[in-house]
Amino acid sequence: MTLYHRLGGAAAVEQLVDELSRRLLDDPRLGPAFAELNLDVLQQHRAAYLTVILDGPEEYEGRSMREAHQPLGLTADDMDAFLVVLRGVLDDAAVDGPDASAVVRAIERLRPAIVAADPPRS
Repeated sequence: MTLYHRLGGAAAVEQLVDELSRRLLDDPRLGPAFAELNLDVLQQHRAAYLTVILDGPEEYEGRSMREAHQPLGLTADDMDAFLVVLRGVLDDAAVDGPDASAVVRAIERLRPAIVAADPPRS
């Protein structure tokens, strides 16, 4: 059984994404990064992408992670803060520990595409 199915399929992914998005907007560090974005579209992309990386049935047709995130200039600290919020959502949703860790690892593998390259030192 895939991680997507163990989590509860489409309904569970949607609930997780809804709660994740709410917490990210409320987060003083991360919230401003999402303030100018179309949140409805962002929700749809998050759910579709999460479904794909958890071995669910949908196909993601959005921009690549790098293309979507590089203009935001996110740092390694931003990514770490995102993962803390994600882990809190998974824990509060009572996702089994190994499955929660697997979700976090799946997102962590995207770090090189999400985190902006360090600016050159002068």
